[in-house]
Amino acid sequence: MYQTTSEESIAELVDTFYGRIRGDRLLGPIFDEAIGADWGPHLEKMKAFWSTVLLASRTYKGNPMITHLLLPRLTQSHFDRWLELWRETVHALCSENIAPAFIQKAQSIGERLLYAISTHHQWAGQGAA
Repeated sequence: MYQTTSEESIAELVDTFYGRIRGDRLLGPIFDEAIGADWGPHLEKMKAFWSTVLLASRTYKGNPMITHLLLPRLTQSHFDRWLELWRETVHALCSENIAPAFIQKAQSIGERLLYAISTHHQWAGQGAA
């Protein structure tokens, strides 16, 4: 069980979490469609993302908002399941000292993404009318 937030703890968390995602009936197909068979680059990108979020490493280069807007429409149930799997993974791998930071960041990120996606689709729907 990890006691500190480090590149090592982030790497194991990301690998374990996305292993669970791949086996999930709701989220697995969405990720498989978007990522394909080679998960290596995605996992490395997610490790850099979480390192940037939690350690301020500035190793992540990308735009998660645009990436998620380009997917088939994600809903509250998708984000709820994503966060549920994230929480389970964090609690399995991280001590009570560091788990809250991982969970709070993920919840905040999920809320922002869902809000942006919902707003985007509302706006796009109004433009098409």
